[in-house]
Amino acid sequence: MFGKRKKDQPSGSEFHQADSEQQLFAQLLAETRADPDKVFTIDMVGRGTPGRDLDEQVERLRRSGVTASRPPATEAAADRSSARADPSADELVPLSRQPFTAETGDVFFIPDGGGSVLLGHVLATLHDAVYVAVFQRPEDLPRPADPLVVLATQPVVAGLTLPARFQPGMWEVVGNVAPDTARLLPAYTWGTDLDGVHVTDFSGSRSRLATEIEATTIPRRVVESPYFIDIAVRAVVGLVDWHPDFEHLRYRSTPRSVDLFPDR
Repeated sequence: MFGKRKKDQPSGSEFHQADSEQQLFAQLLAETRADPDKVFTIDMVGRGTPGRDLDEQVERLRRSGVTASRPPATEAAADRSSARADPSADELVPLSRQPFTAETGDVFFIPDGGGSVLLGHVLATLHDAVYVAVFQRPEDLPRPADPLVVLATQPVVAGLTLPARFQPGMWEVVGNVAPDTARLLPAYTWGTDLDGVHVTDFSGSRSRLATEIEATTIPRRVVESPYFIDIAVRAVVGLVDWHPDFEHLRYRSTPRSVDLFPDR
């Protein structure tokens, strides 16, 4: 399993390699737990078994100009604090939860950087990663807004990330509601023109070669650092400028996982 890693500095892309998607997510969780403000985007570009198969794919990627990168071997938790957003508008109270953990269905507050909060929902977990959707209260919905009503609207931001910001003062869990996965979990594409673009269900357990149209219209399988999602949320509310790098986090009605890979 390997991907192209785009960092917060304009130094091009790096190559990030792991023996499996599970190992990759574990590495990224350790990295973001040590530094919750780290910014990166990793685009899944290939899969292979450790050994010759993966080495050959790696060499082709290197020839395309992507440099190699290995994650740090050690993990260190950092003590961090930030201003606590006022959740009173939605009349929900943070629950007791171990830091750096989240479960499918968790509803959480995500600070917008301006003293208010948006509502987030963990739609699914995938190894050590979580797929989260962030909802903004519609203007025509009076306060206090029923969280279930807000969660039934269209998200403003959604993406696969790590749970490193699930801690006091950052993303605080306030309840648990069964997610509408059939409505919101996307299908993904991964791979390159060199080795073929594939389309996969959300879990990654079912995959096939993508058609030409699917390769250009279905979103890439991308993992974001959680702080990058925080910045995108601030852009949604207008506190920072919207950047083109946020576009793949903007929620769109793309082919869903259940559409392309119906339950057996």
